[in-house]
Amino acid sequence: MSIHPTPSTEQFLEALSAKNFNGEIEVSYAQRLIAATDNSIYQLMPEAILFPKDNHDVEKVMVLLGEERFRHITLSTRGGGTGTNGQSLNQGIILDLSRHMNKILHFDPDKRVVTVQTGVVKDQLNAYLRPHGFFFAPELSTSNRATIGGMINTDASGQGSCEYGKTSQHVLEILAYRIGGEALVSRPFSQNQKDEKCLPIAESLYQALLPHKEKIHSHFPQLNRFITGYDLDHFTQDDAINLNHLLCGSEGTLGVFTEAKLNVLPIPKETALVLITYNDFIGALEDAPLLMGATPKPTSVEVIDNIVMEIAKNDFIWATTEEYFSGIDYEALKAIQLVEFNADDLPTLQEKVTDFTHYIETHPHKSRLSIRPLLGKKAVLDIYGLRKRAVGLLGAVQGNRRPIPFVEDTAVPPENLAPFIAEFRAILDQAAVKYGMFGHADAGVIHVRPALDLKLEEDRPLIRQISDKVYQLCQKYGGALWGEHGKGVRSEYAQDFFGELYPLVQSVKRTFDPYNQLNPGKIAAVADHALLKIDEVPLRADFNRQINSHYWAENAYATTLYCNGNGACFNYDLNAAMCPSYKATRERIHSPKGRAELIKEWLRQKSHNIVQPQFEQELYDSLSLCLSCKSCAGECPIKVNIPAAKSQFLNEYYQKRKRPLYEKILINAEKMVKQSAKVAGITNWITQNSLTKQLFSQIGLVDLPQLERAQYHADQHYYQQLTLDNLSCLESVKSPENAVILVPDSFFMFYDATTFNATVELLHQLGVMIFIAPYQSSGKVAHVYGALTQFKKEAEAQNELLTKLAAYGIPLVGIEPPITLTYREEYPAIGLASPNVALIQEWLATYLANRQDLPQIEEKIDLKLMSHCTEKTNATHAPKAWQEIFARFGLHLSEEKSGCCGMSGGFGHIKKNRDLSEKIYSQSWGEIIKENAPETLLATGSSCRSQVKRFDNVEIVHPIVKLNQLLSPLLQR
Repeated sequence: MSIHPTPSTEQFLEALSAKNFNGEIEVSYAQRLIAATDNSIYQLMPEAILFPKDNHDVEKVMVLLGEERFRHITLSTRGGGTGTNGQSLNQGIILDLSRHMNKILHFDPDKRVVTVQTGVVKDQLNAYLRPHGFFFAPELSTSNRATIGGMINTDASGQGSCEYGKTSQHVLEILAYRIGGEALVSRPFSQNQKDEKCLPIAESLYQALLPHKEKIHSHFPQLNRFITGYDLDHFTQDDAINLNHLLCGSEGTLGVFTEAKLNVLPIPKETALVLITYNDFIGALEDAPLLMGATPKPTSVEVIDNIVMEIAKNDFIWATTEEYFSGIDYEALKAIQLVEFNADDLPTLQEKVTDFTHYIETHPHKSRLSIRPLLGKKAVLDIYGLRKRAVGLLGAVQGNRRPIPFVEDTAVPPENLAPFIAEFRAILDQAAVKYGMFGHADAGVIHVRPALDLKLEEDRPLIRQISDKVYQLCQKYGGALWGEHGKGVRSEYAQDFFGELYPLVQSVKRTFDPYNQLNPGKIAAVADHALLKIDEVPLRADFNRQINSHYWAENAYATTLYCNGNGACFNYDLNAAMCPSYKATRERIHSPKGRAELIKEWLRQKSHNIVQPQFEQELYDSLSLCLSCKSCAGECPIKVNIPAAKSQFLNEYYQKRKRPLYEKILINAEKMVKQSAKVAGITNWITQNSLTKQLFSQIGLVDLPQLERAQYHADQHYYQQLTLDNLSCLESVKSPENAVILVPDSFFMFYDATTFNATVELLHQLGVMIFIAPYQSSGKVAHVYGALTQFKKEAEAQNELLTKLAAYGIPLVGIEPPITLTYREEYPAIGLASPNVALIQEWLATYLANRQDLPQIEEKIDLKLMSHCTEKTNATHAPKAWQEIFARFGLHLSEEKSGCCGMSGGFGHIKKNRDLSEKIYSQSWGEIIKENAPETLLATGSSCRSQVKRFDNVEIVHPIVKLNQLLSPLLQR
């Protein structure tokens, strides 16, 4: 892969700069590498990436493309980068509209019309519309990162398409820029509207295609997921002349779309699912037409196979969905169908569900196991949360052979679906390929991802062999190979698919792009240009196989190597944990996917001793803004663990370089704090007076916390402080189940007297015998900054202590989530058989479970839990444990959805990170603090609480503190 752009591209970029292009022009190797992949199996290195700020920038780009001297320059538009077939990949220039052109421009609720820039994310739009009672209807599993522009360009659809249709059926207008810079507003119009700017193009195409109207209609499969790219059928059948039929689904091959006017629909007021289980997957597909033929008719019917369900049980999503599947016979289970109903009122909804349940009970099917109605939006959202993760969950299958997309969106008439999938499975079984299946049974679309390892020579030919057979199978059953995700690299089948109509498809391309500059090789080719071929485009695996095999084994880099580009880390939602640095910068180089791609390339270079110093520095710069919150390790469907890889990289990086002093201070803080606390007054004076603050600032540290040893006033009769010399006193504990050993961390022991005092007081009043373990460094900070020799030394010492303590049979409990979880995650990673150290809520929920003597709080108090990022994404049951604890005392605790606080241990105290830390905080936590009374918010993370104090000068407390405040008057009676 070329390190630098070609001279001709450099000339184009110089000309663009001369036109005062206001956006960013990226040509660094790192930035281009990240744009070289999407969610497909392909990898194409672009020459440059452009991030336009507005329409004027786009116009400047298109004007230059139209100049004769630049006719060899090619361009592909990019949105969310979630394409599964290389739709936005190109070896020329990438025009990325997602960074800046992501604004909602206008909404008219009376006309039910919204106008947006095409970089707007689908869920972002619906979050804006929700308070008004509307939504943009086309659904897709990547809705939290897929852009409206991407949806238009692939004519996206998903769950509910039988009810709501495809994206094109909701597009009213498109603002499109042609090569040469001409802006067209495409919308339906009659032939007497002569003032329309796009009329000459539209009318000429209409007149050229109209004579072939009947032939086109008879050739196009009559599917719910009708063929787009290019939709000649609807274009010629429509009474109006509507270029949108051709533009929607055109995959960036006809122009650049910067704005769209969309129609929106009222949000259904009530919703429900009927969950039906089956002992046979094909049987479930046979049953689908019967379900869709019911009265009342369902909104949608989704199907999931047992493979996806088994993987889901080990994913964080299971914490929110497990309750809905209780009692299911997983031994017999082979498929689940989710049948959705909507209504404007609850009685009508209940009547629909009752009538449907009666209908299917009177129309039995031999494969059905159980029928379970689930009413309420929460249940529906929770279950669809699992369904949306299905594709990612399949990617998380362990082993070198993993499910990949290339035949994943076939569409056939629903009545043909069962025999079609039976033959599809036979093709895969014959190739000895494993697979999982899920999809839209109502629309005849099943997502299939065969598990291959394309690094292996024997697996690569299967792409061609399977694709050819599946294409022929689609033809046999009256369907299409590309029923949902667009053609992309699979466009090579277009010529055969369209047959004698293919010249008409070419004529559309030629009208808009005569020199084949826009996303070349896809949908149609003009003149002497060719379509791309599925086995000739470079694969990710071509580069992955150059990485030494030992990196693919179980080590710190392994998870990053399996990143498949699903883009879940591009989630627009500011109140989602993953990924804080991406959300604040909007730069994909600061996302887990971006970092994973850079790590892969660095390991490839390292494997051949050709590491480029400049690129290595770009990787360091990217990782330096990783907060090590580990949200990616928990929320990424593939479980990409960037903090683990970062730690290993920094360990190697600093073998050849001097580590900054501020990092050395942070790394040793856990060790030093015990001695510093003995002279807390002096230590605080040193860190807090103006002169030393300036000194620390010059070193690179700001806003250092104060030690609180003087505030630790819990009655020492409540607990016993253990030392390394008096551990034998634990032998005398007669009821270990009524005792606990608190494993202190630096926050709990030295910086957070309020939480320490409350913990000791509450547990004592509950009758618990409390021991405080000797304080030792956990090594957590050393691990974060890649001081792995020090981490190993500190971890071994701490693990030795924990092992000794565990031998007494008394529960070990930690308070600070990221430190406690280090014992169960980072310790085993270096071979330490660490004993279980429970989060305090894990232990306390179990301890209280059988207590019948607990006081009840009669006052109604609404409390909200804000969990630490590491905790809620890597110990997904943890928030629920707090809710169970509060419920035992008659208290209601809801979980407040929040993003990252921006502190993350020492990250926010590093001077160069200070502004970013504040921005991350303001995007989520800051808003929540403004909207809620501080006394109602409970935060489990010490870093989070300190950040709230730092930026909003507000005190919020740990859940244990609130419990102690509320229960002490009752427990002391």
